[in-house]
Amino acid sequence: MINPNFVKHQLKIKAFHHQELLEIALTHPDAISENLDLTPEEQKLRTLEYLGISRLGSNLFSQMVSDYLYLHCSHLGSATCTLLKSDLVSPAILAQLTIKINLDQGSDLGKNYPLKPDFEQEKVLSELFEAVVGAVYLEWERDFEKTYNWLANQFLAGVVNQILMDLFIEFVPAADWDANFYPWFGSNHLTCPSKKSASKSTSLFCS
Repeated sequence: MINPNFVKHQLKIKAFHHQELLEIALTHPDAISENLDLTPEEQKLRTLEYLGISRLGSNLFSQMVSDYLYLHCSHLGSATCTLLKSDLVSPAILAQLTIKINLDQGSDLGKNYPLKPDFEQEKVLSELFEAVVGAVYLEWERDFEKTYNWLANQFLAGVVNQILMDLFIEFVPAADWDANFYPWFGSNHLTCPSKKSASKSTSLFCS
């Protein structure tokens, strides 16, 4: 059963006047098809609504990621920005974002979700995040700037910084971590890693 109030809290959005948008975003087509109270036509309509809001969120998220990287990371070069965007819009990252803020706990993903293979669960979770982005955008009357600011502050800044940190730790030998890199960390608002980090696997989302 979906829990819109829980999801609003997780999204840090106090008021959601068009709650039906959240209800659409939080109800996966598998759950819709399992609802025997709906006629086949109603199931089809609700599935189309879900797919539409998820596609909207996907397009918005991709554009907002591009805008964020242009504004904040263009000094790193086009190759790095391309790599960052590839990571940020991947189902793996979106699924981790969904789990990080427990969106899955406030949604209905269908009875068979736990039985799906990992790659299918990842796809379901990534679509859920995109659908929620679409719902937020529509709730705010298609205000791109407001939605972008919310997305950047709540999600993008932290994820981009962690990806950069992970790349640094992976590709720069610990022996080369010296004062020459401190300005780079400062300019990107990153915390300088200790050499102990080199022997540890880093998590994309540090709590």
